[in-house]
Amino acid sequence: MTLSTTPYERRYREALLNLMFYSRRTHIHLDWHKVGQWLDLPEVCVRIVWLKDNAIGFMGVSMPVNQAAWIRLLALHHYRDPALILRLLWDEIQPQLNVIDLHHVGILAINQWLDELMPLPGFIHGEDVVTLFRAGGELPALTPNHVRLRDAYLEDLPNIVALDHTAFVPPWQMSTEELRQALRIAASATIATLDNRVVGYQISTRHHTSGHLARLAVAPDVQGQRIGAALLDDLIRRFSRRGVRTITVNTQRTNIHSQRLYERYGFHRNGYDLPVWLGSV
Repeated sequence: MTLSTTPYERRYREALLNLMFYSRRTHIHLDWHKVGQWLDLPEVCVRIVWLKDNAIGFMGVSMPVNQAAWIRLLALHHYRDPALILRLLWDEIQPQLNVIDLHHVGILAINQWLDELMPLPGFIHGEDVVTLFRAGGELPALTPNHVRLRDAYLEDLPNIVALDHTAFVPPWQMSTEELRQALRIAASATIATLDNRVVGYQISTRHHTSGHLARLAVAPDVQGQRIGAALLDDLIRRFSRRGVRTITVNTQRTNIHSQRLYERYGFHRNGYDLPVWLGSV
């Protein structure tokens, strides 16, 4: 079996979409974009494995943020050796990642088949992402503070990006393009200000009567001043007025502070924990 590899070009778009449609081994971790839309983004890095004229695997890595990125797309042909194709993709994509000065790559093992194939060379199990859900109930009393909440707009993007990169460390930071797209399609996006300074924000999505808190960040120097609680309380009330009955949220297992906040507001772990594998280039 003679295999070849190439970087992605737009003329290969249909072949990749077909592979993702028919394969049982697909990994999609795009958050805000659709597959075809993401493939056309600048600075993303995609490598394809071919068997003659047939695409039998591809891997897509997001644009780097502070020298770190995520494997956002992955598809392996279900009739071929998945471990062989995955290893080949990783070996072939690394030189492209070096060119763009990318040092650290993460992959969230959403599907069990992927977790079974890990680790790739140079990857270790970093931690887990835990999922919590809320299905109604009374809200705790909100202690008054001086924070002010308002809707977030695209004009706020520079401040939101700066805050995001202060509140999180690589690879958990989001790029400007990811945050711009998040604001565009969010069901709810709000920012918190203190003395006219943006000190927190949340971005959430909605599907019928279910909501998902996709991002909640508070500036480190003002944490402990109930800013996260104010954003969360406001979001739950907004969703309630729109008929949203359940809300989910993901956070890192090591982020005990955020888990305590969510538990105080009636969120419970649902047992759906996802491993995160972290690798060096």
